Amino acid sequence: MNRAETAAEPRERISREQIYRLIVAFILSFILWIFVSYTTNPDQRTQFENVPVAIEGLDGARLIVDDAGLPRTSRAQVTVVVDADAETLGRLRASDLRAYVDVSDLAPGEHQVPVNVVTTRSGLAQVRPVAEPALLVVRIDQEIARTIPVAVELGGTVPFGFESGDPLLTLLTTELSRVVVRGPQGRVARVVRAQVSADISGLAADYRSLRPIEALDSDGQIVAGVTLEPANADLLVPIRSSVGIKRVPIVPQLSGIPASGFVVAGVAVDPPLVSITGSSGPLDAIDGVMTFDIDVTGATGTFSQTVALAEPFTARFGVGEPREALITVDVAPIERTFQISLPVAVRLTGIPDGTIVGVVPSIVEVRLSGDAAALGRITSAALAASIDASLLPVGTSSVRPTLRLPQGVSLADAVAEVAVIVRAPEPAPDATATPEPAPDATATPEPAPDATATPEPAPDATATPEPAPDATATP
Repeated sequence: MNRAETAAEPRERISREQIYRLIVAFILSFILWIFVSYTTNPDQRTQFENVPVAIEGLDGARLIVDDAGLPRTSRAQVTVVVDADAETLGRLRASDLRAYVDVSDLAPGEHQVPVNVVTTRSGLAQVRPVAEPALLVVRIDQEIARTIPVAVELGGTVPFGFESGDPLLTLLTTELSRVVVRGPQGRVARVVRAQVSADISGLAADYRSLRPIEALDSDGQIVAGVTLEPANADLLVPIRSSVGIKRVPIVPQLSGIPASGFVVAGVAVDPPLVSITGSSGPLDAIDGVMTFDIDVTGATGTFSQTVALAEPFTARFGVGEPREALITVDVAPIERTFQISLPVAVRLTGIPDGTIVGVVPSIVEVRLSGDAAALGRITSAALAASIDASLLPVGTSSVRPTLRLPQGVSLADAVAEVAVIVRAPEPAPDATATPEPAPDATATPEPAPDATATPEPAPDATATPEPAPDATATP
């Protein structure tokens, strides 16, 4: 028994010694591996500049702003210093690093937030990135929105003989009077109104344009850093001619036939409109001013020609108005699709007695398509855009004019809608005003003695038959 125990003790000691040796050998091997690794591939340091810093944890009710309280449009940047072995650094790129700050729990105000840097792909566990600076100043503001009024500011004056009406601001044909301003609380608080500006200097026709809406402070200065909803609106400024002045389109007259295989594909007029003066009756009957003939005989390409305008017999050109127009004729091969754009006057028909009806604009541009022969026959008399005013209610209506087209010509695009303003007559003043001319009506019979005086020469008229006895005496 004692011998067995004695014999087992050396074997037990040998096993423990082996274990100790293995542990020591492993430790020495690890130390040697570290030594060799750091000797052959030692740690190095490099840096990546201008690494953008992402913002995390920012909800929709907060904004990152700059020193002036304006929303930041660019991300802050830091320098990232990286420690790693030479082999890893050789494979490292700026895109492998991501810098960010977490603002999840931060209230509006200014904060210093630590910058975190992580790697974006695997195999970079030994990379030790550090941001410089380690802290980033972040300014947070609350985003708010409120409704403010919008107004129109017109600059300049229209020419003599014209007047501008009240501007109309619309969004999708709906009148616009208020807009929503949105942005950082500090910037929105400075906004007192919104404004649309337009210059109508020298205009002799309606001003119609899509205009931007601007946010203004109490001093009339534009407030930056906020957005408006909507950002743009359609502005219409009616510009009407005074009595005796009318703005009409210039209608080019073409003669001749282009070369074989070619047709007139389009005609452009510069200027497109001209002002004429005269009495109201004749002016109402004039829908356009013709040019003298433009010969297109044998034409094979586009050409321009300055042509004199034919002054109407019942009207005259306005002072300072052009007497010539530059006509550009597009002559194209016959296989092309032909379309032309022409200004057409809008006529009102069926106007009830005593009713005042106006249309804005009074001239619309239509795009026509058809074969060469049909387009070549188009004249201002053949084109008429009309609106039946008898079917319209009192007030302002958006109406699409009806266009009577010659045979072989069709609309390439729909005719734009126009605003028709119908004003009902005032019955009471008219009803009492009608009897007032009654004395004049009775005054008309006063010349009756003259009317009876006319028969006084009747004896002369009866004196003529006196030779009748001579006529009977002849037999």
